[in-house]
Amino acid sequence: MIVTLRKLSYEDLKKKLKKEDKIVIWSCNNCVKFCNGLGGREAMARLKEKLEKDGFNVIHTELIGLSCVLDLVHLRALEEPTKTIFEEATVIIPLACEDGYENLKHVFKDKRIIDVPLTVGLGVFSTEFGALRLTVPFEDTGIEAKVEGIPLEEVAKKLGVYAGPF
Repeated sequence: MIVTLRKLSYEDLKKKLKKEDKIVIWSCNNCVKFCNGLGGREAMARLKEKLEKDGFNVIHTELIGLSCVLDLVHLRALEEPTKTIFEEATVIIPLACEDGYENLKHVFKDKRIIDVPLTVGLGVFSTEFGALRLTVPFEDTGIEAKVEGIPLEEVAKKLGVYAGPF
């Protein structure tokens, strides 16, 4: 499973938004859901609630199985009812891996796609530890692999990023 962390704090995210933006929160319902709850339906709902409480205009939340599959992302731009929603949107906040982020940039060229994800490697869900752990870090992270895996909070701290939802 792909392991993805957040580059931004909630305060950093808000600085990238304008009150007049028409925001779509986009989330996968697969890998990122298991990355300490970075994505999935609940993470989208919490982020929407926080943003709206802070005066931002969230017009839609979009849950997709896999943002890393370009054809699935592309269908959202072509088919109703999402086509009309995305035509209206000005900003998309992806709760997805870097591949999903790149697919959103490719499909929705006229939208601001906030650069949230940092994909750091592969991991497994450990029944022993009750959480997803990083087992195969990407080389550019500088993190050494451990057979038992590395907790995502520890990985985030080493890389100066954030684990879990906004």
